[in-house]
Amino acid sequence: MVVERGCCYTFWHPITKEFQLDKFSLEHAPVDDFFKSQWQKGTRCWWWLIYRWLLAICFFLGVLGSLVQHFNEGKWFIYLTDWGFFLCMYTSLFGAILVSVYHCNPQKFETGSFILKFYWASHWSTLVLATMITFVYWLFIYPNDNASPTALYNLWAHAFNSVLMLMDHMLVAFPTRILHFIYPFIAGVLYGLFSVIYYFAGGLDPGGNQYIYEILDWSQPGWALATVFGCILLVCVFCLLLFGLYKLRIFIYRKTNKSVLTFNT
Repeated sequence: MVVERGCCYTFWHPITKEFQLDKFSLEHAPVDDFFKSQWQKGTRCWWWLIYRWLLAICFFLGVLGSLVQHFNEGKWFIYLTDWGFFLCMYTSLFGAILVSVYHCNPQKFETGSFILKFYWASHWSTLVLATMITFVYWLFIYPNDNASPTALYNLWAHAFNSVLMLMDHMLVAFPTRILHFIYPFIAGVLYGLFSVIYYFAGGLDPGGNQYIYEILDWSQPGWALATVFGCILLVCVFCLLLFGLYKLRIFIYRKTNKSVLTFNT
């Protein structure tokens, strides 16, 4: 009985701690965690720097190619998919620049730096939105979409983006906080407000329809509001799932490090 209670405590105590008010904060120490991989050994790692720039270049080329092919008189910017795709590029470039600055001057950033807070919130929002967009697209939008599932843009914006961001989530060293759900939530609300303004301003999609997405048609406000509330719920669900992946990352890291220490001993 004692062992069982101990197991429950071990499992639930770290989770209950995540719901303390201070977990809303974007303060974290050591700041080195924002510039390192969970898996690197030293303070600075050239492979990590190269990886960050490769990821940034990959997203930059993807967004650039998408803009060239699908700009459509600026209508590229009305889609949540493209907002998310652009955020992937922005966040990966942001991370690459930060790691580059750190490699040149490790003392540049201090705990509580606004730049690091903004990067952390940006990375988390991008990760949550990328995975949620992929889920919503393939489940609700793709069945009525004329796009080919193997088209390069479709794969880039609705599949590869999530795969790369999830990979990055398992490689970075900074932590995940459940209460940081507020940041992707704010991003989602901003898009919802944009879609309302776009509708009442008479905006059209490339096909001439008075909506951006059929499931977000404000001529049917009840259905559109249901979509918005559904997406809010999905943000919370994906935050929990991604927090679980973070815990898995830490678990694997501690197990492998323990194995190395035991072997060396």
